[in-house]
Amino acid sequence: MGNDNAYWDWRDEQLKAGERAKGGEPCQVCGEPVPARAHWKHRDRHVCSPRCNLTLNRRFNRRIERGEITRPPVFSPDPQGARPARAFRTLPAGSLFPYEIQGYSPKPGDVVERHGSVIAVHRAVDLPDYAIPWQVRPHSGSSWQLEHVALSVHTQTGAAFYYLTDHTWTPTSLILGAFLGLKPLDDTFGPFEAEGGTWRWYTEIIRDVDETDQEYTWTAFVCGKESVPRLWTPAYAARSERLQRVSRATGSYAARMRELGLEATVERLDPLAVYERDGWICQICKTAVERERAWPDMWCATLDHRIPLTAGGEHTLLNVQLAHWICNLHKGDYFPVDL
Repeated sequence: MGNDNAYWDWRDEQLKAGERAKGGEPCQVCGEPVPARAHWKHRDRHVCSPRCNLTLNRRFNRRIERGEITRPPVFSPDPQGARPARAFRTLPAGSLFPYEIQGYSPKPGDVVERHGSVIAVHRAVDLPDYAIPWQVRPHSGSSWQLEHVALSVHTQTGAAFYYLTDHTWTPTSLILGAFLGLKPLDDTFGPFEAEGGTWRWYTEIIRDVDETDQEYTWTAFVCGKESVPRLWTPAYAARSERLQRVSRATGSYAARMRELGLEATVERLDPLAVYERDGWICQICKTAVERERAWPDMWCATLDHRIPLTAGGEHTLLNVQLAHWICNLHKGDYFPVDL
């Protein structure tokens, strides 16, 4: 679905604050010291916490929106319309995910179909002058050019949604939800009556990951009978679950080693990946571990350290293995001499 690894590499490089912080350096957001045990990406950016990292990201996004920073294209823009048009459809019932998406957003020439409702994306500069509302035209005090204005047109009713984009045709901000002569039911960009039904514009936001496991967000302005909430693709949900497992396991073993007064490597690793590597076979008793069993079942899956932490072992991929919880407890701090 996505194809944007270069963008994320570029973004990480832009947010770096020089040498990686070792601990004690001032946070570039709030000024508090950066902890020595902070996430490596936070230390690269010289921020002290996830909250400050989020603030830094938001500031960076606003600079992109204001045009102070130009980001590399996700898909090569084609202002002449030579790029083949793409159609993003509603997938059949029973599909893993209900909608087709690709990249950050639909581009001019693309069509988005959602449950029978169709919108087509156009460039404002391709419209005749009489079809461009005055609110959309650049005027005194406006910061955009008409070349960077796109619109989604609802093919069933003719309603249009005008928005500002960057040079990749990715939406950055709303300009006007114009109904082109259609009467809205209230003073907002909310529901309106047309073609014997009630329609509404909504922002479709979908989180996904690309082939390199980097996350990105699809954004499209869609008109339909019902609005769609923010969605995660199965790939994005699986990535989130994996990152949560990694964080829980890393934090748990780091805390345990601090309690023991030990200084050793704590590698970020996914316990489930270790279980899959070992084929769901306990590496102590050599019998199968049932995936369905969960803690505190004595026969559930656990991570066992081949060389125990108390004997100088480290929490690394090479030093961990799958074991039943009861086998792990019986083994304790023992380990074979040949290791």
